Amino acid sequence: MNVIDIFPQLNNLKDLTFIGWWVLFFSFSLIQIAPIKINPWSTILRLIGKALTGDLREDLNSLITDVRRQTILTFARECRHEVEHSAEEWNHVLQVAEEYEAYCTKYNIKNGRIKEDTKFIRGLYQEMSRAHKIK
Repeated sequence: MNVIDIFPQLNNLKDLTFIGWWVLFFSFSLIQIAPIKINPWSTILRLIGKALTGDLREDLNSLITDVRRQTILTFARECRHEVEHSAEEWNHVLQVAEEYEAYCTKYNIKNGRIKEDTKFIRGLYQEMSRAHKIK
């Protein structure tokens, strides 16, 4: 007795192939093979998540960029008005400037004002470090 005798309505090879692929898909979705690590449900859910949160991610990225930009501008303005800053504040603004520059390089954004303020901040930092004025 063969498969065609058991299921006479499945005598078409296309039908058997179609059912075989579905059986294979569901078996792989239930069983995760250790070295290959196939998990289609995670991939499907990740794609759905990206589709649902795409605009939100874009808005959040824009907001973070604006905050970084504003941090640099504010810090430079305060330095020009001779407001004293702690070593922690200096470290923070230099890190923010680095992150902002990496973002601008990655997305090919040109921004002369921030570049000049960053150059001013770094120069002032070096000057104050040499004079041991950063507390």
